[in-house]
Amino acid sequence: MSISYVFLLFLCYSFVGWIWETTYCSIKQHQFVNRGFLFGPICPVYGFGGMMIMYLLRPWADTWIPLFFASMFLTSLLEYITSWGLEVLFHTKWWDYSQRKFNLHGRICLAGAVTFGVMGTLICHFVHPPLEQAILSLPYKTACIVAGSLFTVFIVDIAVTVKGLVDFTEHMAKLKEFAEGFKERYREENWFKEHIHSLSDLFEFAKEKTHLEQLHLSESVLQKLENFSDRQRKMTGFMKRFPTMYSKKYTSAVENLRYRVKQEIEQKRAARKNRREQKLR
Repeated sequence: MSISYVFLLFLCYSFVGWIWETTYCSIKQHQFVNRGFLFGPICPVYGFGGMMIMYLLRPWADTWIPLFFASMFLTSLLEYITSWGLEVLFHTKWWDYSQRKFNLHGRICLAGAVTFGVMGTLICHFVHPPLEQAILSLPYKTACIVAGSLFTVFIVDIAVTVKGLVDFTEHMAKLKEFAEGFKERYREENWFKEHIHSLSDLFEFAKEKTHLEQLHLSESVLQKLENFSDRQRKMTGFMKRFPTMYSKKYTSAVENLRYRVKQEIEQKRAARKNRREQKLR
């Protein structure tokens, strides 16, 4: 099979994975969540998983139970390696199953493995044959043009995403360094002890105290507080897409993102509640 046809199949399974992840997370969080690292509507790990199942497990394609267990093992292995690789590169565990039963290092869990096993089995029996036939029915020249165009978009998306992840990691490192220095300087102050539970509250309170002339911070420190607050607000998207995100290296920064997202959700719920009450008046 031509590489163009293979790539189109890969994109189809990546898109199916994106639909599954986005639907599941959107229902769970009661709002639309563009799940996945890339900006486009694809989750490449599902594309790789789908292609591995369809072609590496071809000897079991006509079976049910063997195919289920093989799919479960293969996709779990892929998810574990992906989680480990991302954590090594960006010092952050983007999903964490530690709170679920029968998990392995929080990277994979039994419930997820069973789900992937079922999906792999059903797709192999009912989805892949007609999908492959439809893809292969495309004229070779057309397939090459479409695949080439989408591959270009895919590469650009990856480049932009990697830059975003690098910026995210660098921001976490700078925030950690600044927060540790800030805490060291003011940890004995009563106002600091009262607002230690959140970096957001701590920074906002420090700015307020300075404005009221009850605390003296230099302009450069105030500017850094403002910059970090703005950057944190812009990076809440990562937490919305990966709500179980965890980092041993940047614990405070990640928890601050979680706190911000929680506040944002509560504010939206309160706003919806107020609108409903106003309509009933």
